[in-house]
Amino acid sequence: MAASILLARCGVHGGTFGIRIEKRESDWVSTWAFPIDDGKAKREGFDKTKITGAFRSVEGYPGCPQCGADELVQCGCGKMICYKEGKTFGTTEKKSEKRSERKAESNSFRCPWCGFKIKEINEVESFTVKSGKF
Repeated sequence: MAASILLARCGVHGGTFGIRIEKRESDWVSTWAFPIDDGKAKREGFDKTKITGAFRSVEGYPGCPQCGADELVQCGCGKMICYKEGKTFGTTEKKSEKRSERKAESNSFRCPWCGFKIKEINEVESFTVKSGKF
């Protein structure tokens, strides 16, 4: 069975975490997640992981170790972010943004990897993920 570690960042707190994934039939399946600092992730080579295909979680997947979100989204930069509809993604906003502006745009959030403002989430059958450089 092929298995690997995919990196993601918390959409609420911005911290990096690893997701253990394994190939089951034609899908990549996330089985557990753990916090990890950027330096250790790089030393372990987790920043070089690349997968292509369908991606799902098994029942009992604990989700993000920082906020508990159990869904993942991929930013246009290609990196993964935890996501839970209705949560306030507030720690990566620009300091110049006012609270009222953040509340008015509660359906959007910033990528903790690149800072891009994500306004729309689309479901896809298959995609390519590369953990990438820090």
